[in-house]
Amino acid sequence: MKIVAFKTRKPKPFNYRPLYYDQKKEEMEERLKKYSNKDEADLEGMRSRIREAWRKKDTANRKTSQKSMIIYLIAVILLIYFLFFR
Repeated sequence: MKIVAFKTRKPKPFNYRPLYYDQKKEEMEERLKKYSNKDEADLEGMRSRIREAWRKKDTANRKTSQKSMIIYLIAVILLIYFLFFR
């Protein structure tokens, strides 16, 4: 058995809460504040602009995918030609 004259206290827990800055979240909140007070006509116009931008991006993606598919087909045909007919 141990005889102790003074009690040693347990150390206090360290409660550190790091501050995290998320730039994307801040920008999103600013956009939400900016567009939250708009009326229905503005919202419908904004929706149509977004749809049009998506449509343009989709057609651009289709064109690039078609171009790459043609390039791949030409490469495969040339490879087959050089392997089997030369």
